[in-house]
Amino acid sequence: MSNTHQGKTSVGFAILLLILLGLNLRPLLTSIGPLTQALQAATSMPYSSFSLLTTIPIMMIGVLALFAGRMTRALGYQRGIATGLLVLIAGLVIRAWPASAAILVVSAVIGGFGIALLHIIIPELTKQQFRHRLGAMTGLWSAALMGGAALGAVVTPWLDAHFSSHSVALASWALLALITLILWLSPANRVPKADILPRHELLKAFKYPRSWLLGAYFALVNAGYAGFIAWIAPFYGEFGWTTQQAGNLLALFSLVQVMGALILPTLSRSMDRRPWLALAVITQMVGFAGLCWLPEQAPWLWSALCGFGLGGAFPLCIVMALDHIDDPVQSGRLVSFMQGIGFIFASIMPLVTGAFRDISGNYQLGWGFHILVGVVILLMTTRFRPSGYKAAFSVTR
Repeated sequence: MSNTHQGKTSVGFAILLLILLGLNLRPLLTSIGPLTQALQAATSMPYSSFSLLTTIPIMMIGVLALFAGRMTRALGYQRGIATGLLVLIAGLVIRAWPASAAILVVSAVIGGFGIALLHIIIPELTKQQFRHRLGAMTGLWSAALMGGAALGAVVTPWLDAHFSSHSVALASWALLALITLILWLSPANRVPKADILPRHELLKAFKYPRSWLLGAYFALVNAGYAGFIAWIAPFYGEFGWTTQQAGNLLALFSLVQVMGALILPTLSRSMDRRPWLALAVITQMVGFAGLCWLPEQAPWLWSALCGFGLGGAFPLCIVMALDHIDDPVQSGRLVSFMQGIGFIFASIMPLVTGAFRDISGNYQLGWGFHILVGVVILLMTTRFRPSGYKAAFSVTR
């Protein structure tokens, strides 16, 4: 076999693994939504407490991201990804026990830790492996992430009906993580070693105002996603939709997210990502407006608009942060800090929406809140001029 063919095979396998890793990042969250009413009946959890099953994993991503440098230095890419998959498998397997509030919360904590570990390593690994195709590859794994969210939403109700068991349906997603782990540990997977910089040379992101601005921006970009996946299924359940219908709506949202994640980062070939980010934000605002004021007229359209906008904004935000610094390790530190601040804040959104639901008796207040968030994001987008990227950080290596 020629070196050229071996190189193409290695790159193809790396892309396959990148897709599989993305697919594993969301079923833990989205498999819950379509079964909300059944699980609430089994556990007697109120809306505000039930939202913890979405809040906790997102919060875990944020908290662990703040320690990303230490985790990557200690584990490296190979062991770090393997450990994340193992912990995720454990969190999903726990759901095989009969549903209870304790089982679901423990599963969210353990599985959320596994997802968090994957989240902090994948962006840095992507820049290391695909430096010259960063936008496309970041869009690809983001699209896979959203595709996994769609699978979690649409397949879980089918598994629930097929096995007549909520627990089996939720725990079945451990199989996808197990397959990914086996392939990850195979000899065909040639993972680059993480660059180990002396601690004093590592970017201390918290010292830079731009890091906090990126963190706040990422938080607001993800706030809509967290609120949507937590409550869209029960929202339409109150209009008489079946579990499968609500799951299909969430799946459509996730599939259109895939389109946004693939299309918008690929189109944004210049360093100035702002026009495409603005397009993504305006699109999702229109979707939230439809959910707020005309929910029964065109539910599929509103979900699709939210999905395209949120799907495109997520990878664009990550690529924009990576654009600030050339070195993969240092830019990975910046993205981890951004994700830390962003996901911690975004994790509160399901709680906010759930509280709005408990107080007002409907979801309109929550959807309207996300429209206001979109306005703030648009104003912040103007701040990210590419000419200021390098000047924002003095440590670049």
